Amino acid sequence: MANDPIGEYEETLEVEASPDDVFEFVADVRNLPKYLPTTKDAQSQGKDRVRVQGGAQGQTYDSDGYLRPDARAHRMEWGADEGYYSGWLQVKPEGGTGRSNVTVHISLRGHPPGAPEGKAPSRDQVREGVRKGLESIKNFVEGRGGKEEPSAAT
Repeated sequence: MANDPIGEYEETLEVEASPDDVFEFVADVRNLPKYLPTTKDAQSQGKDRVRVQGGAQGQTYDSDGYLRPDARAHRMEWGADEGYYSGWLQVKPEGGTGRSNVTVHISLRGHPPGAPEGKAPSRDQVREGVRKGLESIKNFVEGRGGKEEPSAAT
């Protein structure tokens, strides 16, 4: 189906901050709701474990999963326990300029458990969500504003 969001999504955005500063912000579980589209709350559940809660398209979610930050590599990997959603974030220096390139990659391999038929976001909405998440990271790290919510969040 053309509108089925299952697939791979990747976006990169330049941020005017060092890789250390960017990674310190994104890897802090308390900051997840500041940049993850549709996420309203996140709690650490011990080493490499996280619970996230939020809502999109009139549906709420409460999901457990893994979150594996690697500060040395400036890389973070995550996924839902049910296996339908995973991804990674990589922060790389931009040629000695003090800026960073932040890349987010999302893999969707199904639909969230309990989601009603026809309530999944479209491919365009998923792409928009990835872009808005990156823009939110940029806003906070550069001190220019706050969270950007995609239109699918409403």
